[in-house]
Amino acid sequence: NNLTHLYLSCNPINDFCSVSLNFLSNCSSLEFLSLAECPVVQLPTVDDLSNVPTCLHSLNVSTTKINSWTEVEKLRKFPGLIDLRIQGCPILDEYTAHEKRMMLIARLPNVKVLNGGDQITTTEREDSERAFIRHFLDKPEIQRPSRFDELVDVHGLLDPLVNIDLSPDMNIKVSIYHKDECREESISVMQSVKQFKQLLQGYFNVAPANMRLWYYDQEMTKIAGPEEMKFANKELYTYNVIDGDYFVVDEKAQLRVLTGSPRANSMVFGSLSPGNSSRKSSFGTSPTSPSSNSRNPRIRRKSSDSSAPPNPRTRRKSSGRTSPTPLGRKASSPSVKTPVARNLFGKSKVRNPVDQHYGEFFHSKVFPDGNNE
Repeated sequence: NNLTHLYLSCNPINDFCSVSLNFLSNCSSLEFLSLAECPVVQLPTVDDLSNVPTCLHSLNVSTTKINSWTEVEKLRKFPGLIDLRIQGCPILDEYTAHEKRMMLIARLPNVKVLNGGDQITTTEREDSERAFIRHFLDKPEIQRPSRFDELVDVHGLLDPLVNIDLSPDMNIKVSIYHKDECREESISVMQSVKQFKQLLQGYFNVAPANMRLWYYDQEMTKIAGPEEMKFANKELYTYNVIDGDYFVVDEKAQLRVLTGSPRANSMVFGSLSPGNSSRKSSFGTSPTSPSSNSRNPRIRRKSSDSSAPPNPRTRRKSSGRTSPTPLGRKASSPSVKTPVARNLFGKSKVRNPVDQHYGEFFHSKVFPDGNNE
């Protein structure tokens, strides 16, 4: 009589009535009974409920063979039952997890805790009962349980709810352009820009590293123009791609790599080749290029071989400006280089080529044409 918890799990018990007659009738203080994983098919009838203790408030019939809602509704008659565990039974296999809980709460108004969860709130019970009514609206009356009429008396005959699916489309039909080629494809928006470029590589044979991808929204393009898809990890659904939008695949401009030595691409200056005096100096042409005269290569002329007449040495001012030529002296061409045979201590035969107009005015004051030594 002092037994409060009784565990009969995993025993070959297939008749709950025999348990209630042989055990429960002698356990007036029993509060918890577990028949989990027992092949129980039927629960006690109304006539046998007198043997069930009134203080039995917790019952576990999970993973049993109960396969009828009629058997489940017998639990409403248990006098003190408020905590029920019922999972893995054949009667619940055809429902989703949400539907299972809804059906059990609506059918068992006496149960306050279901499958070890939180206590059933008033709002949850009302939502479950209203969902139970709508579940059987389209069923013939012969298939409706007695609980249906009870709940209609409480909540009324409800109208069915409209099923509105607000989930975005995962596959979008778009157009993809590359040069003169156009492809109509169905793409998944649950992929990144990097993955999308790899897919386009198989279509147009353009490497992702050399690819520029533009997205054209049907409406926003008219206002703001296309949007370049630069961020590799950004998902396509964040662009709000819809049916009818299109993409344009472009290739990045490749830089031309200059080959050869720096001298081959440098400017070529100098006097004309003696053997080809009619040609002008070339700009940006290599001496070894096909345009040059291979039979008459350019010859560097020594300053000592200059045929220009000697002139006095000139100096340039620090400012870089050339002084005017004194009266009585003939101005020489600035492009002619001349040797100088004079130094500060007398005559010398040393030839030093300098520009004619380099400090010409000041040099003429120091070294006049007459020999005033």
